Amino acid sequence: MKTIKLASALAFLMALFFPGMAFAQTDPGVRSNTGVNAGQPYASVSANANDLAFYQAGFAQFTEHQTVTGDNPGLGPRFNLDSCGACHSQPAPGGTSPAVGVFPHVGPNPQSQVIANGVVIGSTNTIPFFVQPNGPVREARFPFFFDRFGNPNPNAPNGGVEDLFTVSGRADAVSCNLQQPSFNAAGATRNMIFRIPTPVFGAGLIENIDDSTLLANQAAQAVFNRVGISGTFNHNGNDGTISRFGWKAQNKSLMIFAGEAYNVEMGISNELFTQDRPLPGEDQLGSGLPANCLNLAGVGYPEDITHSGGTSASTVTSDTALFSVFMKFLDQPTPSTTSPGGATSIANGRRLFSAVG
Repeated sequence: MKTIKLASALAFLMALFFPGMAFAQTDPGVRSNTGVNAGQPYASVSANANDLAFYQAGFAQFTEHQTVTGDNPGLGPRFNLDSCGACHSQPAPGGTSPAVGVFPHVGPNPQSQVIANGVVIGSTNTIPFFVQPNGPVREARFPFFFDRFGNPNPNAPNGGVEDLFTVSGRADAVSCNLQQPSFNAAGATRNMIFRIPTPVFGAGLIENIDDSTLLANQAAQAVFNRVGISGTFNHNGNDGTISRFGWKAQNKSLMIFAGEAYNVEMGISNELFTQDRPLPGEDQLGSGLPANCLNLAGVGYPEDITHSGGTSASTVTSDTALFSVFMKFLDQPTPSTTSPGGATSIANGRRLFSAVG
């Protein structure tokens, strides 16, 4: 009887907090790729031939695979993957990490296939233990540097990205010989954290919000916040305005966000981040990258540049700027009335979202 009374009381309390909410619903799970309303440009972009051409050029570059030399030079010497679109693919280009079995067009985690696909050479690289074919794309960081005994040193914070792979062993990497970070040691000492790719749908809208609007929203929400959520905005150190993108919202603009990702995730220097990036430990020790791992593309620095000899706006523009254009013009997802539950489910979710506050 006590159990029945307790359950009745809980149901009564829930009804008070969420009036009109139905409790006999079933979660339909992740939506299939049928009717996914994401990964399209804004309608205004599609209606303008010049804007659409820029978007399409950005999309092509976003989904292109980079190489050390050749037509798409600059990959490495350290990198996490060789394409923006390979990491940002679910439920459409510009999204987050692919999930096997959820969307039929998505195969295994592409990071788990880099050796099989010849992107890296297995004699000098191994697939890290935390990268699984049916798991997410991951970016790894070590919170602390290691001491001389191989233990995390809490007095030496790290937090920088530890790129998973090197170009060592590839024919186009010549004599560059680099070791992967000590992932096994980091795992054994619990000195590793992960991040999966951030979706960039509607990122142009986020970039375009004025600081005054963000501050006003924060103040208004603080009045009605009943669940204890709080925080502060991150500000960039140059002009002091609110920054918005990246691991800690440290990047002010999508252009800076794109330039950082090109350099950190693929090892490609560009007009915003102009040198090849060593690991945090290599940089801390002052050794940097060895000379035989520099300028592997043979084009000097930066490797990604604005092309003064281009014949159109899209061929003049650097890869980094095209990534930025793609993200600026990429529309936010829209509710799908063909998803399980349809418009009624969407309305119920929106009402619950508002009720929670």
